[in-house]
Amino acid sequence: MHKMDLLELQERLQNAVSEAFPESCWVRAEINQLSVRNGHCYMELVQKDPDSHNLVAKAQAVVWSNVFLFLKPFFESSTGMPLNAGLQVLLKVEPRMHPLYGLSLNVSDVDPSFTLGGVELERRKTLERLEKEGIIDMNLQLPFPRIPRCLAVISSDKAAGYQDFANHLSQSGYAFRVRLFQALMQGSGASASIIDAMDKVAAAGSGRDGGYDVLLILRGGGAVTDLHCFDDYSLAANIAQFPIPVITGIGHFRDVHIADRVAHMALKTPTAAADFLIDCLAAEDEELEQTGRRIERAMQNRFNQEEIYLSHVLKDLKGAVRWLVGQHHHNLDLLEERVVRNNPLTILQKGYSITVYQGRAVREVSVLRPGEQVKVLLADGSFLSTVIETEK
Repeated sequence: MHKMDLLELQERLQNAVSEAFPESCWVRAEINQLSVRNGHCYMELVQKDPDSHNLVAKAQAVVWSNVFLFLKPFFESSTGMPLNAGLQVLLKVEPRMHPLYGLSLNVSDVDPSFTLGGVELERRKTLERLEKEGIIDMNLQLPFPRIPRCLAVISSDKAAGYQDFANHLSQSGYAFRVRLFQALMQGSGASASIIDAMDKVAAAGSGRDGGYDVLLILRGGGAVTDLHCFDDYSLAANIAQFPIPVITGIGHFRDVHIADRVAHMALKTPTAAADFLIDCLAAEDEELEQTGRRIERAMQNRFNQEEIYLSHVLKDLKGAVRWLVGQHHHNLDLLEERVVRNNPLTILQKGYSITVYQGRAVREVSVLRPGEQVKVLLADGSFLSTVIETEK
């Protein structure tokens, strides 16, 4: 058996690797770890068993600074996301064995379309899972409040998007009640951080603070390079099953993420979300104004109708009064005529006389006795007379 020292072994391995890979090759792998030091990018690449997800292969790779300077912006501009751990990548590598540093893969190129394909495949699997579980449209089916005034917001207080949102609401003139629940909005821990904030919103909504009308998940305020967390299944499932309507304003214009798909409403930016909420209250304000105007017109119409009715009643009343007065005048005329006609003076003026005995008018001759004195009334005076004889 041939004996050799370590250097000889490493040099023989170096030669074997060089002979086995005279040219670069493309390798599919998952980035398990990634760090950048002195401009160089160091990665740990792995491959997992598709069923058990156990590691079946692992290797170290490096992108030297002169290559990483161009490869990083190329990948980010092509995919819309940074080169990070957890991504499936297709890398062009040169396998190299160094006696001192061991086996390493020198990366010279990357195929962004492979990563996008892997991301899209994961997105489709996540959407299919959500649909199969019957929760994909649960939040969408919730009734949206007519006046969304009490708002729970998940974002970062330092995010420009949140500041724009808050300023927009404060300048609207409407009395929104807004409470911020802090969370990471990008990176590997963003999904868990947002879910934790959602749990706090749910707890606060059932406590002494009272319920919230709407939950807003806002990002915005910077370059869209790390939105992978908004395609996470756990986050999407929590949004879909959240007990109040969820509005997303992630701040992207090109893509629609799974978080947008399961939310009640997806708006492009935090400012757009603020505009929508302001428009809701403005529409309600306009509706109230229109209702007030309708009530005012109805009252005015009713007043005019009542005024017309009263004028007719008054006119009828005046006519009735005039008729009654006329009737009374007519009756008084008749009475006056009757009084005049029955006035004793009127009778006396016609040549008649009235005989008075003991202060009473004599109507029967039987009350008189011969020798008694009576008074006879004429139209122009009276005289005394003595009864000589009575006869019937």
